[in-house]
Amino acid sequence: MPEVELAAVAEQNEKALSGDLSAAGGNLGREAGAFDFSRAAKFTDWRNMMIESDVDAVDICLPTEFHYEAALEALACGKHVLVEKPMALSAVDCAEMLAAAKRAGKTLMVAHVLRFWPEYLELRRFFDNAESGAVKRARFLRRCALPDWSRWLPDEKRSGGAVLDLLIHDVDQALSLFGSPDEVECRSLGPVDTMDAVLHYRNGVDVELQGGWYPSGTPFSMGFEIERAHGAMKLNEGRLQVRRALREGEGPSEAWEPAQVAEGDGYRNEISYFIQCCREGRAPVRCLPEDSARAVELALLLRQSRLEGGKRLPCRM
Repeated sequence: MPEVELAAVAEQNEKALSGDLSAAGGNLGREAGAFDFSRAAKFTDWRNMMIESDVDAVDICLPTEFHYEAALEALACGKHVLVEKPMALSAVDCAEMLAAAKRAGKTLMVAHVLRFWPEYLELRRFFDNAESGAVKRARFLRRCALPDWSRWLPDEKRSGGAVLDLLIHDVDQALSLFGSPDEVECRSLGPVDTMDAVLHYRNGVDVELQGGWYPSGTPFSMGFEIERAHGAMKLNEGRLQVRRALREGEGPSEAWEPAQVAEGDGYRNEISYFIQCCREGRAPVRCLPEDSARAVELALLLRQSRLEGGKRLPCRM
């Protein structure tokens, strides 16, 4: 990105600190590679980087257990902060991060990349189109193998587990589109760390969230399907499709058609937007940290319902 410079890097692993990230893992299989860190100041302790480096913004890609502490330190040092999702491991920590950003007068944004992902931007446009009629049902799916490429992710105390780490994407999407539910229920789908959840809304709409971490070898997949009175949209196996229902008296259409998707990379879109907000000194309205805090709160409620065997719990957000 021509408008920014990678000025400093903090990493304990010497190989990674040199720019060799070939050992990195990830669900999308595109994180590995070697990068030029030659002009960046290098630190083995992120705390020292916050204090000693002359940077404007910090991108926190640490394990989730460090998000809270690192964000507070960065904000106290006068840095703008982009922090990976989930925002933190508890609602209390999220609230303190929000307060710290307000005190510092700096931009705080959580990297909920689906808010910038081309297919999910099309979903937003489809949802906002009043001509499509009332929503009849909605379902979000996300699954992958247990991330054995990581030592900390499978540890629920460090990552929050699959609900807080992986399915937080779909929790955030549900909140962004439908708002806070009135009640929730959540059960396990089987082995490893999975969930089958339903968000219940007073208007009668139920939003389903399914997926999680499955046994080794399970391929990564994500998708959604939303049906409205006058049409539907789904993302399945990387293909975005729409079904255009005909108007009254013409009969329904069952044919799925390819949907146009704007070009662009969700990660690049996300970071560019964050940089723009920092430069202009404004709140990241497309991905407010207050929304990210609510996503953590709802994910924790779903995990509690699962722990209680699918008990239907009130949502008081």
